[in-house]
Formats: sequence, structure tokens, C-alpha cells
Amino acid sequence: METIRKMFHYYAFGLEIASEVELPGMNNGSGGSDVKFLLGKVDHTMVSDAEVEGPNYLVKEGDVYLWWEDIGKVKISGGKQVIVEPIADLEDSQTINLIPFLLGPVMAMLLHQRGYLVLHGSSVKINGGAVAFLGHRGNGKSTTAIHLYKEGYPLVTDDILAIKFSEEGLPVVYPGYPYARLNEDSYSQVKDNTDILTPIKTLAGKVFCDASYQYSYNPLILERIYFIEKGDKIEASLLKSQENVIDLIRHSVANRIFQHTTQRENFMHCAQLVNNVRVRRLEVTHSFVRILDLVRVIEEDFNQD
Repeated sequence: METIRKMFHYYAFGLEIASEVELPGMNNGSGGSDVKFLLGKVDHTMVSDAEVEGPNYLVKEGDVYLWWEDIGKVKISGGKQVIVEPIADLEDSQTINLIPFLLGPVMAMLLHQRGYLVLHGSSVKINGGAVAFLGHRGNGKSTTAIHLYKEGYPLVTDDILAIKFSEEGLPVVYPGYPYARLNEDSYSQVKDNTDILTPIKTLAGKVFCDASYQYSYNPLILERIYFIEKGDKIEASLLKSQENVIDLIRHSVANRIFQHTTQRENFMHCAQLVNNVRVRRLEVTHSFVRILDLVRVIEEDFNQD
């Protein structure tokens, strides 16, 4: 007899999501199903002649297989369906480790399949448009965004920056989840303005923190991108155009897994983005004492144009 499972409904990135896996922290949907997360069996070992293959992923005829030891396996198909095979029953506490991967790399791959340009970054709303922060892991993308949120600038998205282009060629950011992933040091600096949203903690030790105040799911035109780099001072400066495209491709989640299949399309999207958005370098010092200086530099730089 077929098991009938409860279906949860969510909304993110402009999509109605129906899921047999509960995904804490997401906004409730209306009951539609542009995308389905279903529980089932995933066996990547039976796949032969993969187009792209790596230590924990492979691509075959557009389907993406991802797997993590002690967590689970997934198959992502056509930007419409994700088959999820956890290593434990959903009631088991270990299953909660799967959630950050479903809402992170799995969602990023699915969005890429649907034609979004997907970058690893965070974004807030300033003066009616989206301002994005990109950079290497640990450079402070989420920390910068949450401190701007603390100063009254609504969060648009954290970790996944999903972009499509309007008919006029303008980049449009689709809001994701109303929370930020922060390490415990960053959370301690903003805990009076946010709460730990769920019991989930990523394997890297980050916590999911509420950032839902004034959150909106309306898409926004991307007005500016800041590349965050570590330094001894806090300063915004220009980047050369060629450097912009190279950095955007480097921060695209598709660059590694889809490098042999959709790299040309990804490059064209990145070039289109650079041609329509002001890109700036943002040097930051990792000092919570100077975090308000960082906020003011961004405000002044953005408002001077």
C-alpha cells in the first residue's frame, strides 16, 4: 500500500514549492507546486557516462546528483523536482543536517536548471533596489547584510543570489528566505535585533537567524554589487570591467558543476550583469567595533551616485 505523506507548501525565489520534507524558516506558500521535493530512492552509482563528475556530484542529461556522507542523497531534475533520500528517518535528529543542504546547494542547482543566474552572495534593499554582496567564504557577506538589516535595510536574500533578466535586459533579484546564516560571533552582535529561527545549525556551525522584519517577496532590480575583500581599512573603490566578469563567474554556483555544459550561457549572463550594474570593491576589516563604519561607508558610497 502506497504511503501518503503530508505535503508542506512554501514560497521562495518566485516559486511555489511543495515538499514532503519540512523546511523550517521558509515562507508559507499558497498550495501550488512549481517545484516538488519528494522522498524516494536515489542511486547515483547506477549512472554511467556522466557528462560531468566530481567527488560528490555528477550530471547526466541535465539531471544533477549530489550526495553527502552521513547526510543523504538527492537527484535534481529539470528545475521542477528533487528526489531526497536522507540517511535516517525524518523523525531522526540526524535528518536535520540535510536541511541546510536542501536550502543551499540543492536549491541553487535547481534554480540554475530553471535559467536563473545563481551567485553565492547576500542582498539587502536600499532605496527601492537590491544591493548585493559577493566574496569568498568567510569574508563577511552575511555579516554585512545582517548589520545593514539591523540599521533598517530589509534583507532580500542570503547565501543564494538568484537573478533573471527583464525584457529590457535589467537584472532582477528574486528574494529567497527571510533569514540569514550567521556564525555565533556575528549572531552575538545582532541578537537584540533578531532571534535564532530554528534549531538548525549548519555543519560549519552557522545558525539560521530571523530577518523577516519588512521582508518582501517582490522581485527587485539589482542596483549595485560589492565584492567584499579582507583588509586593514574600510573603503569602497572601483573594479575593472574584466575583473568584474571573472569574479562573477567565480562566484557562480554553476561554474564548477556545469562548467562543461552551460559555461557559455553562464559567461554571457555574467557579462550582461556587469553591463547593467555598478560593481564596486569593498575592503573590510573584521572588527565588530567598526561595523557601523562599514554600514556608513556603504550608505555614503551608494548615495553619492
